[in-house]
Amino acid sequence: RVLDILDLSRRYYHKVLLESKAAAKGLEYLKKRGLSDETIEEWQIGFSPEDWDMTYKFLRSKGYSEKEIFLAGMSVKSQNRIGYYDRFRGRIMFPIKDANGATVAFTARVSPEREATEKMGKYINSPQTLVYDKSKILFGLDKAKQAIKKYDAVIMVEGQMDVITAHQNDWQNVVASSGTALTTEQINLIKRLTNNIYLAFDMDQAGELAADRGIREAMAGEMNIKIIELPEGKDPDDCIKNNLSAWKKAVAEAKPMMQYYFDKTFSKLDL
Repeated sequence: RVLDILDLSRRYYHKVLLESKAAAKGLEYLKKRGLSDETIEEWQIGFSPEDWDMTYKFLRSKGYSEKEIFLAGMSVKSQNRIGYYDRFRGRIMFPIKDANGATVAFTARVSPEREATEKMGKYINSPQTLVYDKSKILFGLDKAKQAIKKYDAVIMVEGQMDVITAHQNDWQNVVASSGTALTTEQINLIKRLTNNIYLAFDMDQAGELAADRGIREAMAGEMNIKIIELPEGKDPDDCIKNNLSAWKKAVAEAKPMMQYYFDKTFSKLDL
């Protein structure tokens, strides 16, 4: 029933995005980020209504109990009044699916107009639930499985938009760790499909730290590791959209892990 609630929520949010006037800015934002109608449909991107309990009431009307909705991570217990309210309100909704394509959680991005006026986290995620443990999920793996097998390699990026943009541009073997450092469980998921991993993290300090942790996990899993170094100040989403040939070049010239470390160390030294 938890999986049914999440699947129903995915379809509900997607319908709101496409049909509600209140979601127009969200749809405009996605188009501005370069996503086509087909991509928005394929990834079932949606929008959560602004109201405090609209999604909750919708799910209740479909016969689900308040406890079931809470266990699915879709509602939050009210502190100062009786009852529950929606966890996600006024946000662009990205469904997170498991390797078999079942919706298990959401990542929610603040809507552009609220981002300008309110101090709030840009992204919030579903909590850990009976069906969702973020350390065991790779975003996009359900869509990337066949391509990973075909090319005998996976490209690992940080963000969901990086994955969606890559797939839209025919780079189908791309998945994301979704803001967590790569975990042993995620490496084990990949090892069923390939032993070759390419890491394409942002080249800022946080990205380098994520790459270091990812390399450590991949080494422990005895994988062949290459590092994709992107042009200065670019994430994969930017790079693919604005300069596809630079992305292709970066993938083609990906460095074996030790080469990456030598180059990184020596660049700071006068040899």
